[in-house]
Amino acid sequence: MAAVALPIPVVVTRHQCPFCRITRAKREAMVAHIARCWQNPATRACKTCVHYVPPEEGPYPEHPGWPEDCDAGVDFGDQPAANCPSWQPKEA
Repeated sequence: MAAVALPIPVVVTRHQCPFCRITRAKREAMVAHIARCWQNPATRACKTCVHYVPPEEGPYPEHPGWPEDCDAGVDFGDQPAANCPSWQPKEA
C-alpha cells in the first residue's frame, strides 16, 4: 500500500504598507515603498492632497469617463506626482 502525501504547512512573513495595504516579502523593499507610497501623507503626493480629483466613470458604457485631475492645475501626466509644491493635506 502506498503512503499518502500530505501538505506541509509553511509560515511566511510579509511586510504590509500601513497606507495602501500592499505587501512585500522583504522588509527593505517595504521600507523603500513606504517612502514613495502615494497614500503616505509624508510624500506630499496627489492622492493625499485636497486638490486631488479621483477618476470618474462615464455616464454610459461607451463614454471613457474622466481621468484623475488636480484642482490646483498641476499636470501629473500618466501618474500622480510626489513632493508637489501645491500640496495641501486633505481634511480628516
